[in-house]
Amino acid sequence: MRKTVFSLCMIICVAADASPAWAQTGLDQSISELSQKISNGLSENQKRTIAVVEFADLRGNVTDFGRFIAEELITHLHETKKFKVIERQLLNKVITEQKLSLTGMIDQSSAQRLGKLLGVDAIASGTVTDLGKSLRVNARLIDTSTGEIFAVAATEIVKDDSVMALMGAGGTRPTSTSGSSTSYQGANAIASKDIGSLRVVLQSITPMKLKDQNGQTVSGIRFSFEFMNRETQRPIAAAMHAKPYVVSGYPAKPGDVLRTSLLDERGMVWSLAASDVTGIGIVSVGKNGSFTMASPAEIGALLERQDEMSTNTAFEPGRPDLKYSFVFGSTTPIIPPGQSVTVVMSFVQDARETTSGPPPKFVQISSEIVVGVVTTGTKRSYSLHNLTFDRVGIPAEGW
Repeated sequence: MRKTVFSLCMIICVAADASPAWAQTGLDQSISELSQKISNGLSENQKRTIAVVEFADLRGNVTDFGRFIAEELITHLHETKKFKVIERQLLNKVITEQKLSLTGMIDQSSAQRLGKLLGVDAIASGTVTDLGKSLRVNARLIDTSTGEIFAVAATEIVKDDSVMALMGAGGTRPTSTSGSSTSYQGANAIASKDIGSLRVVLQSITPMKLKDQNGQTVSGIRFSFEFMNRETQRPIAAAMHAKPYVVSGYPAKPGDVLRTSLLDERGMVWSLAASDVTGIGIVSVGKNGSFTMASPAEIGALLERQDEMSTNTAFEPGRPDLKYSFVFGSTTPIIPPGQSVTVVMSFVQDARETTSGPPPKFVQISSEIVVGVVTTGTKRSYSLHNLTFDRVGIPAEGW
């Protein structure tokens, strides 16, 4: 009799202990897969020192799940013995002290500053998207010398009880560099992102037929955004960043080709012409001499130079006959504190990629935005930011 009772007890205990382990298997496996992809990306690009920032949702909010992702990646990457990984508490201290915007998508200037402060040559950041029954985690590896993305990784995680608990705990919104706690309360917002002092709210998505640059009628998607100034006292200016050169085979001039892209889940690329953007200015770098083009990363410094000189042109040293433009375009309009402007972008499908299949269900929008905060008089301090909306659902009607 005693033997029977003991055997039954052992079976019950083993079953009870096995349940939590099973519940964590999917989460652990997904984190391991994500970590392996990141490790491969770092190794392939010969990066050895990395900082991992907290992952945010599409509104820029960080929960304990986003912190958990960062902690797990730090542990996994350290265990490979291939990389030097910066401790998260030290990273957060530097972020707070330097008033950097380092959640979700990281702007170019912040990435470069962090690289210099901590001696890291790569930053891992990313977003968490709620898909209902699962979470999509998108990670990006950013080169701190250029501020550009050099590798990406993604995984999908089932929303079990442990994941749900982490998602609902410790939620925080991005910190404004001005100390403002302004938050968007619009009931019709689809998604929002904070970049520096600017809050970008995606308000509406409308599929429609539009004319492309060749006058052909093609499928198009019109996005309406609200650009809100989160500053409490200072006005800001914003502009879309454009390529400074003529693209081969494309009759463009500076400002025509935007550093903005839209990619759907089928891999189709949609284009955005400068003429199909309203409500915001467009800027691009010019030359840093008569014969060489400036780097796109210099756009902030060149705009500040334009404000200081009240002109966008300069002369080659010792050559008054050689005049060149070092920046193009305008950061308009000025947005007063707490106010907003409406920005509309109309993307069209490349006629060469037109497909007879079903229309897209999801898209990713990536754009470079320049934000200028007024300091004194007409002078502003400019910064370049990456703005990305991941897995944006497209209405089925309108095609």
